[in-house]
Amino acid sequence: MFRPKTHYEQVPVETVRKIVEQQIRRESATEQDQGTRKKALVEDLIGEQQQTVVGPGAFSERES
Repeated sequence: MFRPKTHYEQVPVETVRKIVEQQIRRESATEQDQGTRKKALVEDLIGEQQQTVVGPGAFSERES
């Protein structure tokens, strides 16, 4: 009689496929969210830099 040497349970392929698909969806959503956050941070930094360069009183301080 054949005895398996492992102690693992056999899982149906469909169950594994569903789990993997869910992981892929979560990872892609996370990557998209990180891209959106990074883009927002870059836009905020650019906006702050523009405000400090062209802010009110910037020219009067340099003339003194």
